[in-house]
Amino acid sequence: MKENQEEYIYRVLQGECTGEEKEELERWLDESGEHRRVYDDVRAIARAGDLLRERERLNKGRAWASIRERLPARVVSRRLIRHAVSICLPFLLATGYLLLSPEAPRPAGNDANDFIEPGTTRATLYLSDGQRVELQAFRGERVPDPRAAREIAFEESTNVLNYHDPALADAPGSGSRHKIIVPRGGEYPLILPDGTRVWLNAGTEMEFPLAFGESREVRLSGEAFFEVKKENERPFIVHAGDARVEVTGTSFNLSCYPDDAAITATVETGSVSFVADHRAERLEAGARATYDPVGRALVVEEGVDLKYHSSWRRGQFYFYNTPLREITEKLGRWYDVQFEFADPSLEALCFSGAALRAKPIEFILGLLERTRSLQFTVLHSRLIRVEQK
Repeated sequence: MKENQEEYIYRVLQGECTGEEKEELERWLDESGEHRRVYDDVRAIARAGDLLRERERLNKGRAWASIRERLPARVVSRRLIRHAVSICLPFLLATGYLLLSPEAPRPAGNDANDFIEPGTTRATLYLSDGQRVELQAFRGERVPDPRAAREIAFEESTNVLNYHDPALADAPGSGSRHKIIVPRGGEYPLILPDGTRVWLNAGTEMEFPLAFGESREVRLSGEAFFEVKKENERPFIVHAGDARVEVTGTSFNLSCYPDDAAITATVETGSVSFVADHRAERLEAGARATYDPVGRALVVEEGVDLKYHSSWRRGQFYFYNTPLREITEKLGRWYDVQFEFADPSLEALCFSGAALRAKPIEFILGLLERTRSLQFTVLHSRLIRVEQK
């Protein structure tokens, strides 16, 4: 079976496969009872997804009741029940459908060969003397910085920029700093001097020293996921606009785009201290802090679903009750496009679902179109118009 088992099964259910693929599916089903259960679950959700065609004439209560009747109990409890209270029920009930659909209608206005492709691994590194290095085009094994008398290696197994040099672990901070800029339509991972691993999302800048001193401090604008090397005696501090996050060793996601209304930190493992407006909140794993610099409001949520906040680094989009404006902002950064709304009221429409970041944007927009009466028109390669059908 292919990697994405659910998508493969859905193609078979829709009759979009060859006889050979059907035989492959039958062999896979015969391998174990668990495979058969996966197949039954996918088939149940696909059938439930067909009800979306009636969404305009079904009220929320009737829609939910109809779908519950058609799903086995294990599917209801495991995949859908936690979303039942969503105000965006029609799309929410299509979450499985969104994940499984192998082909979505293409947005209008795009030539058949003109797909808007997803982002790639790329970034620009600024050395201590201001020299620029385009990392996606760099072909050497080490990046030299003559002014700092240092060479930064690429990790051999992953080709990740690696500042961690055990021979310099006890070296005092030199004062030399680097800045890395990930453009829209890009992402980039790297390893900091202390061994901390960082994944930088599209449209992100981070500044950091070539060697940490008594504290480990970096500055971030954008979004990043940190796996901080544990050092009890030397805190790791991320300065993010009007807030900062302090840890000794943990993993967390931090989003602080200048054009976003809030700064958010979500803890995956361990704990962090989130500091803003002279307040410090201790966040444990599964907690999320949201700070509004304008209103100076700091809100902490416990037990959040982590996949909605950090799954981007694993190549996935997850949305839950997310306004279309926020969805288009995330899509815009990753695919390096702009959206314009014909009617501002469309920005507040909420959606929930998931999709792979490796898909062309046309795939995701097509899924959004089929779950609401929307139309995305690609005016040119970097501008997409959103309107009501």
